[in-house]
Amino acid sequence: MSETASNRTAGLPSFDLSDEQQEMLDLADRYSRNELYPLAERMDNEEWWPDDAFPKLGEMGFFGISVPEEYGGVGMDVFTSGLIVQAIARWNHALSLSWIAHENLCLNNIYRNANEDLRRRYLPGLCSGEKVGALGLTEPGAGSDALGSMRATAKRDGDHYVLNGSKLFITNGPIADVLLVYAKTDKDRGAKGISAFIVEKDFPGFEVAQKLTKMGFRGSQTADLGP
Repeated sequence: MSETASNRTAGLPSFDLSDEQQEMLDLADRYSRNELYPLAERMDNEEWWPDDAFPKLGEMGFFGISVPEEYGGVGMDVFTSGLIVQAIARWNHALSLSWIAHENLCLNNIYRNANEDLRRRYLPGLCSGEKVGALGLTEPGAGSDALGSMRATAKRDGDHYVLNGSKLFITNGPIADVLLVYAKTDKDRGAKGISAFIVEKDFPGFEVAQKLTKMGFRGSQTADLGP
C-alpha cells in the first residue's frame, strides 16, 4: 500500500470479519450455491415457490440470526444476518428477497418489539422456517408516505382488535403464515397513532386478494392483501 493510501485509511474502523462471521458467510455461500442456485431458474420462469426451502434454511441455522437461542434463534448479530443474505442473493436473488421480508421485517421485528408471550408463541416457528413471515405496510395510495397516508384501521372490540383495510405489494403475502400488519388506532395522532398487529393466515376475515405477476424477482411471492 502506498503512503498516500495508508494515510487515507488511518484511523478508519476495521471491517475484518471475525472467525465466526467468516465461517457463517462461507457456510451460507456453499449452501446457497449447492442448494438454492439450482432452484433459481425455475423460480423466475414459473413464479414457483419451493415449499421446503425455508424449513431447510431453518435447519441450517439461517433464520433468527439476532434472536437468542431460547426462542429458537442463533444468538448472533444483525451484521451476520447481512452476511447470510449477501450469500443467498449471490446465488438466488428472488429467495433472498423473501428471506429479508421473513427474517428482518417480520421475525426480528417481533423479537425486538413484541411482549414475552408473543415472542414465545411465534418466534420458534419462524426461526425454524416452518412458518413463513411477512410485513404488511404499503397500501394503495400509501407507498412512499406509507405512515402518513395509511388508511387501514384497527378498532378494539373487547379483548381483540378488528382490522379493516388493504395492503399492496406484500412480499411473501401468498405464502405467509404470520404477518405483521400496521394499522391506525388513532387517526388524530398521525404516524404516532399506528400500531403493529400479528395476523395469522387463518384468522377470520383475512384473505389474499390476488397474487401479483412481476417483471423481476418473480420467484419471490408477492400479493395484495384484503378485499
